[in-house]
Amino acid sequence: MAYQCPRCGQNVERASSPGAAVAGGLVGALIYGAFGSFRCCQCGPIAKEEFPPEVQSKMTAGSAGMIAVAVVIFVIACFILVAINSMP
Repeated sequence: MAYQCPRCGQNVERASSPGAAVAGGLVGALIYGAFGSFRCCQCGPIAKEEFPPEVQSKMTAGSAGMIAVAVVIFVIACFILVAINSMP
């Protein structure tokens, strides 16, 4: 979901890190995205506190959703590894 910049009205995106994706895979990228900052292409980094309270609530819910997805992916990966290792 794209949020609008409180300064200029352009779309804001979550920060991303290729290093986090390489080090932690999909789970690392999701966790970095959930805790990362927001950036406007025109204004640069935007503090979460600059957004209206209702947008901040949506951002928090989105971050919680990303963390939940990361945990589910991690659990599925662990289950698959255990299943593979327990095969004769």
